[in-house]
Formats: sequence, structure tokens, C-alpha cells
Amino acid sequence: MKFDKDLFIEHLQGMVQIPTVSSSDPEKTRVEEFKKLHAYLEEAYPLVHRTLKREVIGKCALLYTWKGTGKSEQLPLLMTAHQDVVPEGDHSMWKYPPFSGYLDEDGILHGRGTTDSKCNIQAYLDALELLIADGFVPDYDLYLAFGYNEEIMGGPGAAGQILHDELKSRGVELGMAIDECGGVSRREDGTYIATIFVSEKGYADHEFYVDDKGGHSAYPPVHNALGKLGKAVYDLECSRMEPHLCEPVIRQMKASAPFIEGDFKPFYEDPEGNEETLKKLAETEKAINQMMRTTTTPTMAKGSDQANILPEHASVITNSRILPGETLEQLEQHFREVMPEEVQFRLIKGHNPPAVSSSDSYGYHLLQEIMEEKYPGITFIPSMMAGGTDSRYYCDLSPTRSVYRFTGIFESGRSGGAHSVNEHIDTEILCDNVEFYVNLFSKYGK
Repeated sequence: MKFDKDLFIEHLQGMVQIPTVSSSDPEKTRVEEFKKLHAYLEEAYPLVHRTLKREVIGKCALLYTWKGTGKSEQLPLLMTAHQDVVPEGDHSMWKYPPFSGYLDEDGILHGRGTTDSKCNIQAYLDALELLIADGFVPDYDLYLAFGYNEEIMGGPGAAGQILHDELKSRGVELGMAIDECGGVSRREDGTYIATIFVSEKGYADHEFYVDDKGGHSAYPPVHNALGKLGKAVYDLECSRMEPHLCEPVIRQMKASAPFIEGDFKPFYEDPEGNEETLKKLAETEKAINQMMRTTTTPTMAKGSDQANILPEHASVITNSRILPGETLEQLEQHFREVMPEEVQFRLIKGHNPPAVSSSDSYGYHLLQEIMEEKYPGITFIPSMMAGGTDSRYYCDLSPTRSVYRFTGIFESGRSGGAHSVNEHIDTEILCDNVEFYVNLFSKYGK
């Protein structure tokens, strides 16, 4: 089987050059751009589109179905990714235009979506195109689900929810689901590490606000609505939720312990025995803080519309990431305990943390087997993800608790920029990623 890097680059370039930017307003979804992407995929992957059934779900989500021979006893495999990208920001700050798909002389492909996450769609489809050409037919059912608004983390019209509901209505249960993130890295001593995210934190956006009578800024009170709200939000930052260890973080720390150097090593080796010390470290160390606490931070603020007007409605938007084992309800109870009565809040959008997946399942062990063949001696680190993915929507469809955020991407140190300017990917890793999915599709169900 030939892995054609130039063809993989061409396919990813073609996807990146279509600006499928998601919008928090469902009415502003750039449906025409997504349709262009759909047409491009059909042109680039003719065997996939002749072999698999493709459906457009909702506004522009894609659901592919490949009914296997039925010889395998394994439940179906789901591969999920998202078609949408975050806004590109200030074009003048980009080294190359954000939707150019420019390939530089060092083999770096530039553009929004190169790493997050059109490279996953490219790798899935190139792997399938190769397998179909080679005569492969799965003994299990395979689904591909590509949403169109993953980057806005839910809200009304969430494509991940729409796709989930469609699969559930058809009675589909999943043996394993795979989404973006995770991958392989190599340490200076030559050892390989695979980070596989078995869980992710919940998510919540809240608006905190104070209403006041406003007036002329030449006659201000001691504290207007914005000042009162600013003080309250500062107090909220100072009154964080209590840190504690949760089960996926304990697993992550213990698996990471052999690779931790310095004073923190004994804490990772025995996190339960050092929980009080870790709680103290969470007050100053950002990495430990996010692993041990439901976090809340202000990200947006608004007062009046003009400098000489006292605000009648002052508001601050906060973003929270909820630790597995905690809930939105607990978070909001904390807000009520900390906030003064004059400060109100409302949930804009949010969800509880999804179920934590097993690190002792058929699917998990299959991922280990595939990576061990390529990287002998590799260590798997089951981890908790601070961010979020569409994979959370599918947890209740997997009775085996096998929803993982993992790719075959090798971290070369030459890719990066997701959600920032100058997003780029090292094209040397594209063949590794396609190879991983070829192996996964070939070996699953046996």
C-alpha cells in the first residue's frame, strides 16, 4: 500500500482553502462554504463516496455509513471530527494568508484548520480510500460523523447533538468512538509517549450582570454598575472552587510519574498520599490547578456604549471548565454563595462533564497494540482533557465506555497555532497519521 505524502498534502490544502468558519449564531452558519467542502470531498475521495453512504444531517453535518459483512461481534466504530474552524482573526498578523494552504520550503503547511481539525478528516478519508482500493471490506459497521459547529462548544443547533440523536434514533450502539487530540511524542532519551484522552472537562459560559439607573458620567456615584460588577468578579477569582483529585487525573499522574523530573515526581507517583500538597500547588501552578479544580475565568466585559454614559447594564462573560465528578448545578451554587445579591447571573450555554472512558477495554487495548507495533516500548498515558470535543455527545452510545480522543499524529515540534494566528502543520507527519487509521480500520473487530 503506497502512502503518497504529496497527495495527502494536496487533499489537506484543498480543505484548508475553504473557509468553513463556525458561528455562535445558527442563522449565520456559512452553509455555502460547507457545501463547497462537501463537493471537494466528493471529488477528492471518489472511492469513499461510491462505497459509503453519505448523508447531510441538520444544516451541513456529514454522516457516512459503511455497513460491514457482519462477521465481527464488535459493535460499530465511529470516527468523528469537525469541519468548522475558528475565525482567522487579523489577517495582517498571519505570515501567509489564513486560507491559502501555503506550503513553504520546509514542508510546513499553513492555514486555519491544518491542525484543528481538518487533518483528521483528511487522514480518515485517505486511509479509507487506500483500503477500498486494496479491496478491504470491514466485518463491522463503520460511521464517520463530521459536525459543523464544534468550535462554539454547543449551544442551540449543536451538530454533535444532532448527529448523536440521528444515530440513537437508528438504534446504533458503539464499540468505540475516536475523535481529535492526543498523539505520540518522543522524549530526549528516545522513549515514546502516547497521550490518549479518556475524559474531558465540562463547559459553561455564564453572563454576570448588574443593572443600574445609569446617567451622566459627570455625576457618578461612588460605584456604578461596572465598578460593582468588577469588584464582584475579582472576588469570584479569589474565591475559587475547592481543588481535589478525581479518578482520571489520578490515572494520568501515575502514568506520567516515570517521566516527571524534579520535586513534583513523588507527588505524581502517589497523588492520593500527597493530595494536600497537590492542593497547595494548585494555588500557584496552572497545570496542576486545571487538573484539580473546576475553573472559572472572566473573558469578556461590557459597560455602556459611550465613554460619557454611566452603564445601565454592565456584564461580564465567564468561562468555566468543570471537573469530572462535579456538575453545572454545583458550579452555580458556588456562584450564589460568592456573589453579592446585586449581581445576577445566567447560563448562556454549558454541559456537564461526559463519562470517563475505560483504559481496560477492547478498544483501548487495540490502540495500544497498534502503537506498540510502530513504536516498541511506547507508554500510554490516559489523560483528562481541559478543552472539549464533539466526542462527548457519543458517550452514552458506547456501552463499553470506549470514547477516546487520540490520533496517530507524531508531535515533531513543527506543528502548532491552533486557535491562534499562523496555524500550521508539519507535513512529514501526514503519512504516520494515515497509516494509523489504515491499521485501526483493518484491525478493529478481529
